[in-house]
Amino acid sequence: FPFFVQESVPSGENQSVAGGDEEAVDEYQELNAREEQDIEIMMEGCEYAISNAEAFAEKLSRELQVLDGANIQSIMASEKQVNTLMKLLDEALKEVDQIELKLSSYEEMLQSVKEQMDQISESNHLIHLSNTNNVKL
Repeated sequence: FPFFVQESVPSGENQSVAGGDEEAVDEYQELNAREEQDIEIMMEGCEYAISNAEAFAEKLSRELQVLDGANIQSIMASEKQVNTLMKLLDEALKEVDQIELKLSSYEEMLQSVKEQMDQISESNHLIHLSNTNNVKL
């Protein structure tokens, strides 16, 4: 039964060798219920190792190496996926830029058509006014 114990050290924090005992006391965290249960299950699974602390430490070390290997593989796979995602995002941004350019040109064309329609409407209004005036004359 593998178990996971996660320790987090904030980046940018300096750890010094001197005064290590004080830092260890400050950074001590109690195990939560899940971690306690995982350790108990592991200890039950290897009672022979409890009497031999060295064998128990070796077993823990081997399991930690397996987990580290899996973490490294996961990180490498994630990095490839992130790079692929970034490439896809770059391509999408390029397409968005092209669409924006097309939309801008369409907007300019529509503005030109609107101006022409306004002129035609004004001309029609003037023609109608002229016809009305001619009829009245």
